[in-house]
Formats: sequence, C-alpha cells, structure tokens
Amino acid sequence: MNELVIMHDQQAVTTSLILAEAFGKQHKNVIQAIEGKIEPAENSARYRTMFSKGIYTDKKGEQRKMYYLNRDGFTFIAMGFTGRKADEFKLKYIEAFNKMEEQIKKAYLMQKQDSYMIDDPIQRAQRWIEEREEYKAKLEVMYEETQNIQDNTPISSKDYQVLSRKIGEKLERYINQHRIYNRNQIALLRWDLNNAILTAAGVPARTLIRQKHFTAVAEALVNWEPSLSTLEKLKAY
Repeated sequence: MNELVIMHDQQAVTTSLILAEAFGKQHKNVIQAIEGKIEPAENSARYRTMFSKGIYTDKKGEQRKMYYLNRDGFTFIAMGFTGRKADEFKLKYIEAFNKMEEQIKKAYLMQKQDSYMIDDPIQRAQRWIEEREEYKAKLEVMYEETQNIQDNTPISSKDYQVLSRKIGEKLERYINQHRIYNRNQIALLRWDLNNAILTAAGVPARTLIRQKHFTAVAEALVNWEPSLSTLEKLKAY
C-alpha cells in the first residue's frame, strides 16, 4: 500500500486513490463522495480548500481524475466509512497526518534557523546562502522604499518659493530682452513657460511637483524658449 499521507503543494494530503485502496472502496465511489460535497453551490467555496483535482495514469496508460484531500477533506469523507477496520484506518490516517505535519514544521523551522545554529555542514552552508539571498532581497526592498519616499516627497515650501522666483526671473529676462510690454503677450508667455515646467514634471499643477521632478524642471527652466505656436499667437496682439 502507498503511504497514507503525502506532500503536495507544501501541505500534508492524501488522495482519493489511497483512500479507496485503504478502505476497500471502489475509486469511483470515493470520487462520488467527494464531488457530492463539492457540487452543491453553497458548498463550493467552503470545500474548495479541502479538495483539489489531480490526474493519474491508470494501468491502461489512460489519464483519470483523482482528488487530493487535506486533513479536513479526509475527515469529511472518512466520516462515512464505518466498521472496525475503517476505524483502525482512520486512526492510522490521523497519526500519519500528525507525523507529516510535524515533519513539515521541523523542515520549516530548520530552513529558517540561523546558519550558525545548524550542525550539519551541508545544511548550514545551504542556509547561509539563503540568508545572503534574503539579506540582499531585504536591502533591495529597503532601497526601493527609501527611493520611493524620497522621489515622491513634495518639494518644500522654501524650494517652491525658489522655483517660483526662478520662473519669474526667467520670464522677466525674456520680456526685457525682447522688449515686450503688452500685457496679453506677457500673460501668454507666462502660460507657455509654466506649461513647459509642468510638462517636464508630468504633473498638472506646480503644487504636485515632487523632488524626483526637480532635475527635469531645472533643465526645462534653463532651456525654455516660447513654443512656435505661442510665438505665432504673440503676433496677434
């Protein structure tokens, strides 16, 4: 007979095939008992974690349906199996589940144990490598989080004032250089410069400019020249 309990998807389970063999049932009847629990709509979500479909190859080489059952799934199905022999197997299954889950627990604790606490040199070396990878992953996450905080921190009120003053100075130099005195033209140029700043930052308003935008904003401010469409509009005034 196969082992009563096996590992599948990192948990202790048994199968409909093992159950059928252990309890002297036809496999199709075990399948029917399982699907009788799953098929009612009100039971679908409740039993989904207890049973999962699988495939096995029969003696003819054909693929057939089977089910994996965790401890709860086994309990629900085995409740319908009666008799002294059935009771003996139920106890064996419970014991097998307990042993398998204890092994999983020990393996997990061993995996997470600090390398210097492991006596076996091979396991210690494997755990040391895992620790390096975990440490590297933590550093990457910390760096990303720190960078994200820094990048998305709004510019300070002082920086905002400096930016506003530099924009004003840039506009004033252009106006003086080209001797522009018409208020409508000045307003149009102010709009064009402000639009260039917002486009560089990728935001709809100056108050949304973040620290990560500062380099792009500074370059846009230094290199700003009115757009061709704005220059054409200036001629209308």
